[in-house]
Amino acid sequence: MKWPRWTISLAVLATLPGFGWAGAGPDHLACYKIRDSAMHAVYTAGIGGLTAQPGCMIRVPATMLCAPAMAAGMMPVPPSEGGIGKPNSFTCYKVRCPLALVAPVVVQDEFGPHVLQATTTSLLCAPNAGPTDGGFPASGQTTCWGSNGIMIACAGTGQDGEMRPGAPLAYVDNGDGTITDVNTGLMWEKESNGDGSIHDMNNSYTWDQAFSSHVATLNGTVFAGHTDWRVPNYKELISILDLQHVNPAVSPAFNTNCTPACTVLSCSCTQGNFYWSSSTNHSFPQDAWLVYFFDGYVDGNFKVISNNVRAVRGGS
Repeated sequence: MKWPRWTISLAVLATLPGFGWAGAGPDHLACYKIRDSAMHAVYTAGIGGLTAQPGCMIRVPATMLCAPAMAAGMMPVPPSEGGIGKPNSFTCYKVRCPLALVAPVVVQDEFGPHVLQATTTSLLCAPNAGPTDGGFPASGQTTCWGSNGIMIACAGTGQDGEMRPGAPLAYVDNGDGTITDVNTGLMWEKESNGDGSIHDMNNSYTWDQAFSSHVATLNGTVFAGHTDWRVPNYKELISILDLQHVNPAVSPAFNTNCTPACTVLSCSCTQGNFYWSSSTNHSFPQDAWLVYFFDGYVDGNFKVISNNVRAVRGGS
């Protein structure tokens, strides 16, 4: 069976010679056929995009490189406007460009170091329009309420439940005790229920112990093959709230089959309780920020108090 090879997309290339464009920031992607110096290797992974696809095969070396680009002076003028900012998706078109000399680019990604020699421009990817431009996660709320607390029809209210700004919440269970947020790219630790493991949602930690005990144990045991687990910051932690749910206020990806003694390979759990962030309350530095996953309430509390913690990795 012939498998498609991995395509590397590197935003950093916008700052390298030969990539990017003077003036306004690049909003397209230009994809180049390349020769890659990397050694042959094969990986498997679950990939979350338009749908969750477990068991995908990734082959190294790479065959294509995509860099931020501008499409200037387009003739005739396209019939409609595209996306703005950092869109969630692109539509790619075959292109034919005059030959141009491009210097080799030295990069490193999760598959190791590469020396990439671009040969020809193969695709131009245009940002898709839509309300999810920017990839900022939506709140998940789809219903509306009046000031008296009674549910009302959303039409014309302008409430979150009607407008639903941001990217629809989407997650991929990687099958190894972790969940990947499709919008942010962050990988989250799953939690179990009463199995006595480091992932048990019944464990609690002071703020210092969240770093020195919980995260240190995950990294020391190379949990899910990674050693860069950390305590999420304030904004990362609130990004996994789903305000259409309560106790816990999370999407089903974080609350599925949570039965007694289940493990992170068979269930996904969340306490309806406070979870630590890594962010200190600047106005009162003895406190750190927490998120109350019962209903999404955010508060600060003394760092010496014990609360839950869920580790994360990735981001920039």
